[in-house]
Amino acid sequence: MNFRIQNDYLTAIIKDEGAELCELLDQDQVQYIWTADKAYWGRHTPILFPLVGKVTGNSYIVEDETFNLGQHGFARDYTFEVAHQTETSITFILHSNEETRRLYPFNFTLKVTYSLVENTLAIGYEVINEDDKEMAFKIGAHPGFRCPLFEDEKMEDYTLTFEKEEEVRFMPLTPAGYFNRTESTMVTRPLTISPELFAKDALVFADFTSKSVTLSSKNHNKAVEVGFENFPFLGIWSPASPSPFVCIEPWYGHADYEDEAPNFMTKTDLNRLMPHESFTCTHTITIK
Repeated sequence: MNFRIQNDYLTAIIKDEGAELCELLDQDQVQYIWTADKAYWGRHTPILFPLVGKVTGNSYIVEDETFNLGQHGFARDYTFEVAHQTETSITFILHSNEETRRLYPFNFTLKVTYSLVENTLAIGYEVINEDDKEMAFKIGAHPGFRCPLFEDEKMEDYTLTFEKEEEVRFMPLTPAGYFNRTESTMVTRPLTISPELFAKDALVFADFTSKSVTLSSKNHNKAVEVGFENFPFLGIWSPASPSPFVCIEPWYGHADYEDEAPNFMTKTDLNRLMPHESFTCTHTITIK
């Protein structure tokens, strides 16, 4: 089922399956969110939980028991309940259940709140440890944006500009979708969007102080700013074969390094909660 929130600037449509944002339109009815055309990529803005990326071998161990879980976890494939809705905001909630515990052995609550304030959509996440033991997880966003926005443009007309030009850590992915240890640095100069940019999969950055990136065209003034204050990792992705969208992905966590051990609780860059503790984070999408 789809749910609508709106104000004088924006309209957002979110479905309860995966609590996934499907549409974001401005006053001119321009659609910014990717259409989930399965010929290219059949999702709009999936929520990544309790994994970001993959664990080695798509399996891991907790307390001597092996669990199988694919890339990006399972939250995007579950139907959420609507906990609260107003004209300009809506909160979705997912509780652990018998099925999720076969994939991920923790009791949790995941809340996702969408809120419109003027020309900005804020997406807030809350993870609550409902268990009597320590819980570990990763969480991230994977929003896809139409690129180009208009039929008389091409992807290469668009540029991704970081808030600050600075030296950051660059984390290269292997062909199997894991990270290796040969990390390097790069300067966050404006990036022209093109399929060649993603020839070796996603661009993944860390150790940045920028709080946002802006996707803009040389042909008009419409642009999207993705804000990710306090998020430690940022992924930029589009398929290497020409596809009319680009994903700008703030993450708390990332895929395994290729040499990581299967013990889940020793994975790199986990988020941890003691019993009944909670974790919150928020990223934003601003239409300029």
